[in-house]
This record gives sequence, C-alpha cells and structure tokens, in this order.
Amino acid sequence: MSARGASSERLVALDRASCLALLRAVDIGRLGVVDDDGNPVVLPISYAVVDGDGDGDVGIAVRTRPGNVLDRAGRPACLEIDGFDPGHDGGWSVLVRGLLRPLDPSDEADPHPLLADGRDAWLLLEPTAITGRRLLAPERRWAFDAAGYL
Repeated sequence: MSARGASSERLVALDRASCLALLRAVDIGRLGVVDDDGNPVVLPISYAVVDGDGDGDVGIAVRTRPGNVLDRAGRPACLEIDGFDPGHDGGWSVLVRGLLRPLDPSDEADPHPLLADGRDAWLLLEPTAITGRRLLAPERRWAFDAAGYL
C-alpha cells in the first residue's frame, strides 16, 4: 500500500515503435560505457537517431572528444533517456543497448552537441536491444471535498 492508499500504479512495456518515437522526440540522454579499469561511467550526451538502409534498423549517433572515456569504438555501451509528468506521478524510460563503432561525419548523423568544440570522434551505437517501459500512475484524487472551496 502506498502513502496515497491502495496502489494501482503499474509498469507497462513499450513496443519498439513507441521507443523509437520517444528517442526521436528527445536529443539528450546518458551514454554508459565501461572504462579501461572496468568501472561503469555514465555521462550526459547529445545524440541523433540515424535511420538505416530502409530495413527498419536505426543507430544512435554521438560525438565526443577523441580519446576520452566515451570514445570506446568496438565496445558495448548503452543510451538511456527518460521523462516524467509534471506531477511526478508517472513517467517513461527507454534503454538502447549495443556496440559502438566509428561513424563518418555527415549532416544527417550530426547530433549537434551542446559543446561541439573538439567533439571530433563520431560514433554510432548499433542497437542489439531497444526496450522501454512506462509507469502508469493511479488517477490523482483530491484529498478534500472540492465543494468546500466553491
């Protein structure tokens, strides 16, 4: 039981189309990698969704500084984005897991990082899995009789 009474909130899985729509609607997320010492590192990053060759495949393009902790071509990585409603009563999350590979610079794939200076290492996160979920919160009910205020 929650502080608001009987709990009716629930998590529902998002289908691939919903995940992709959310990924296209947002352009800042968190990229997670494992550094050379085996420690996980998660940092905010600008990204762009890049469509594949018409086969429904997508990739996530990012730019970073060459040689920094996120410049991990050939290694597993993940990108996470999320959102919530203004009342903090529900929200969603999308997770893209895959491998990073080098990417040739192009206008179509440019994520336009907020700090672009020196971000010359272009990478593509090739998804092996795209998953998401949404928290559906219970309908908010007034804790008082609204008639007393009319």
